[in-house]
Amino acid sequence: MEHSAAKYLFLRFLVYAALIAGTFEWLVVATRSHGVHWLVRDDGPVEITQFLAALFTALLFWLLSRERPRSADLLRFFSALSLVACARELDNFTLELGSRDAYKWIAMVPLAWALSQVFRARGRLLDQLAVFSRTSGFSLLLAGFLVVVVYSQLLGQKALWLAVLDPDVYRPVKDLVEESSELLGYLLMLFGAAEATVDEQRD
Repeated sequence: MEHSAAKYLFLRFLVYAALIAGTFEWLVVATRSHGVHWLVRDDGPVEITQFLAALFTALLFWLLSRERPRSADLLRFFSALSLVACARELDNFTLELGSRDAYKWIAMVPLAWALSQVFRARGRLLDQLAVFSRTSGFSLLLAGFLVVVVYSQLLGQKALWLAVLDPDVYRPVKDLVEESSELLGYLLMLFGAAEATVDEQRD
């Protein structure tokens, strides 16, 4: 039984690795055929893919919260945070509608939901997190979160790229590296949510 579960886990991670490899190989092909500006523009395919990955992550966690009452508070909290990420990716859309900061107000809705879960769950949230932290889904989710929130933000600092590239050429390189790093993080979080759906632990 344990060997079967290990093989199943290995196969799932092979699928995740193949999806990541395929996504980034597509980035290479798209950059060669359409140019980096098309790829990483604010309404371009990378931004759209980031939004969809965060949206599906939120949906998976929300659906799971309906099936697993003992961990529902934590799963709804994760869903709310994923929706905050979705709102963040809408910044260019709201800008085109005439408001630079409207996406921040949109993000307030899922943020309020997340805070309400923290308030309602209180001590239960930490207990649920302790259980979830022993799953493979937690490792992927945490890795993706750190890539999106920490690594890609540090890597996208203007001063860093100006230190190694000329001011006239740094921006496309910076945007490509930053946005592709964020995309990797969003994919890892989506895979973490997918792992949670097949986790053998049940309420």
